[in-house]
Amino acid sequence: MNIVLRKIVTCNNYQISWCSIEANPNRKYYGRGWFQLSYPCNYYSAGKVLGLDLLNNPDLVSRTDRIAASTAIWYYKETGMDKLAQQDNFGGTTRKLNQYECSGKAGYHMQAARLQTYHRVRKCFDLPQTTTNLTC
Repeated sequence: MNIVLRKIVTCNNYQISWCSIEANPNRKYYGRGWFQLSYPCNYYSAGKVLGLDLLNNPDLVSRTDRIAASTAIWYYKETGMDKLAQQDNFGGTTRKLNQYECSGKAGYHMQAARLQTYHRVRKCFDLPQTTTNLTC
């Protein structure tokens, strides 16, 4: 099974953020990488940890699998998804990754698709289908 997605084209450039990091007005901070890194704060923070200037060069995230994977691992640990995954809390990891899927609105279809992929991947690796929380 090959699942590779490094960049999604979107109308939102995610210039507004929740932290004091100012966006570069000449850059767009939409979802890139395996976890669709978005917002200036995330690009800045991931870049600081990885030793890359992602705030001023956000396209680097989608340029190579190494950087796409590195930002995904950073986000996974930074948001506590790793601890939720260790507790078999798939719904909790979904909420950390994309709260919109948990809104009960149109995001429901995204969550359903993610859950189908989750089951397919577990089946590929002969893993049991049990978890403490499948949905958010």
